[in-house]
Amino acid sequence: MNKLKTIVKKLSGNVLGIGLSEDLTTLIENNNNIIECNLLNSYVKGKFKKSFFKKTIRIKKIRKVFKKKKIDYIVCNYDEISNYLNTFVKDSIYINKGKIYFYGNVDIDLLKLKYGRYDVKINLVDKKIIEIDTSLAKNNFFKDNYYRLVDFKNHLIEIIGDVLMN
Repeated sequence: MNKLKTIVKKLSGNVLGIGLSEDLTTLIENNNNIIECNLLNSYVKGKFKKSFFKKTIRIKKIRKVFKKKKIDYIVCNYDEISNYLNTFVKDSIYINKGKIYFYGNVDIDLLKLKYGRYDVKINLVDKKIIEIDTSLAKNNFFKDNYYRLVDFKNHLIEIIGDVLMN
């Protein structure tokens, strides 16, 4: 967690935080290099200045709220985002122009598989922190839909296998 705190202290520009603890939100609030911060936490409403934390939004509306390549850094708690990982991967490539940090109980192989499709650089900072550099990533409508179908097919095969085994 100390490495994550040093990473948060070095952030600058526009930041999107997903499932951050109160310690990290106070570090973000005290960082003068961060221009704008948006959080996907429900408990943040009313605790901080309205001028700094612009808005709290739902995870399914990320792509509608943010424009293409608007966000510099995304800091995510993997436990909070793991249920929405199929859509979050393509949305994060679309809105991010810098780096994505995942922390928590991270499934490294799954993230390497999903983000490896977009030619990004994946670094393991710590056992529980992964850094993904999306500055050179390219997304495409047909590519996104193709991988969405592939993921759906793999998920369907897993479900059928689980039903047959039980």
